[in-house]
Amino acid sequence: RLVNELSHLKEKARQNEKEKAEREVVVRQLQQKRNDVLNKQSSTKALLDASSRHRVHLENEMQDSRKKLDRISQFQETRDQLIATIRCTKETEGHVHKLEVENAMMRKTIKKQDDQIERLEKILQRSSLMLPVFRK
Repeated sequence: RLVNELSHLKEKARQNEKEKAEREVVVRQLQQKRNDVLNKQSSTKALLDASSRHRVHLENEMQDSRKKLDRISQFQETRDQLIATIRCTKETEGHVHKLEVENAMMRKTIKKQDDQIERLEKILQRSSLMLPVFRK
């Protein structure tokens, strides 16, 4: 009976050693999985941090781009106003030139009329001088 019990205890001891070895394998596997998860978590956190920095950088660039776009819009408005002013100036120059031509033509007409009045006055003056001669 002692031999049986000893044999039974040895079997139980072997079984316990085997289970202990299996538990150690499971513990090592779980530790490895935990380490893998921690590494992934660390990598994920690093990626998240980098992504956050990149997002902030992109937001800053977008804000700068909006400011540049506003400036470009202001430049375009100024350019459009300048083009309108130039167009208006050219139209005014055209009107001025037309008025100068008309003015020159009027001066010629006035000069001709002055000359004609002067001739008529001379004729009138001569005829008034001749009038006493004709009355006699």
